[in-house]
Amino acid sequence: MRHRFVEPSGTVTLITEDGQIVELPVVPGILKHLAASQLKEALRDPRVARKYTHEALRKAPWSAVRHFPRGWLVARMEDAQLPEGRRRALELLLGDGHALRG
Repeated sequence: MRHRFVEPSGTVTLITEDGQIVELPVVPGILKHLAASQLKEALRDPRVARKYTHEALRKAPWSAVRHFPRGWLVARMEDAQLPEGRRRALELLLGDGHALRG
């Protein structure tokens, strides 16, 4: 049996309310209510991008989360309301820069 890891189908660049430019991976399935064809456009809205990132932090496998910019993930961790074990695991992975884009 061969395992398939979650991989982004592309990226989207958005400008946050404070003018920061962020490039996010497009991973269908993180926001269940959006079809893959709708996700790329929706992620250009900073509010949707934050919700998408929170959902990724809460539920997505590391093979998907690792494609997000490290600084963006770290900034979203506090607001994501993560279960203690998930938070600690992500802090460990994010803290040493393990397999992260940047």
